[in-house]
Amino acid sequence: MSKILIVDDDPAVINSTTDMLRAFSFEVLAASDGRKGFEIATTQSPDVIILDWMMPVYSGMQFITDFRKQGYTTPVLFLTAKSDPPDQVEALRAGADDYISKPFDAQVLRERIRAMIRRSEITSQKHDKAGNRHEYCGGELIIDGDQMQAFKHDVSCDLTNREFQLLQYLEQNCGRVCPRSELLKQVWKFDFLGDERTVDVTIKRTRQKIEPDQKNFKYILTRRGFGYFFPNDLT
Repeated sequence: MSKILIVDDDPAVINSTTDMLRAFSFEVLAASDGRKGFEIATTQSPDVIILDWMMPVYSGMQFITDFRKQGYTTPVLFLTAKSDPPDQVEALRAGADDYISKPFDAQVLRERIRAMIRRSEITSQKHDKAGNRHEYCGGELIIDGDQMQAFKHDVSCDLTNREFQLLQYLEQNCGRVCPRSELLKQVWKFDFLGDERTVDVTIKRTRQKIEPDQKNFKYILTRRGFGYFFPNDLT
């Protein structure tokens, strides 16, 4: 049974949506404020999060921004009264997977949830099938999680532990720009504001070892002013 988390400050919305989802055979968790919802989302592993935008103190936009920064990939669907296209674009850019405006059709919500669960399961199956060894561009770059090493056409790149951890974290979050502050926290395990230049220096060393062309990077790309990312369209 798929587990759905609803985060909304309106009790009427929580109650009606909960009843509807249970009728569709979903297990439902609920939170009436963003911070409590964030705690449930990070400790109880829901399959999908339904998130309101306009909540006091800790809004849906703050929720999704912090959630993605910490590396969580759980599908998130915004269910909100904000219906203007710019709002939808902002939410999707922040990391939301889907967006429905209130009032909504129950059948549409059910199918959107099912679609997100299917996509999540397919992604998980692909990852399991691939195991811990991932090849890119015909074996030009190989990232082997069992050996904790990267290879260029089966020749070791001789990465340090930190360089490999950084490369692997970017790969695991492929297609998503990871800010330097997130990399410090997730790779270096700094719970405070460390020197972000540490990230830049390690990125430079890693690129020197894995990139086939030092003038045109292929595997670790920069989104100027935001951070670094591993592309999700490599073959």
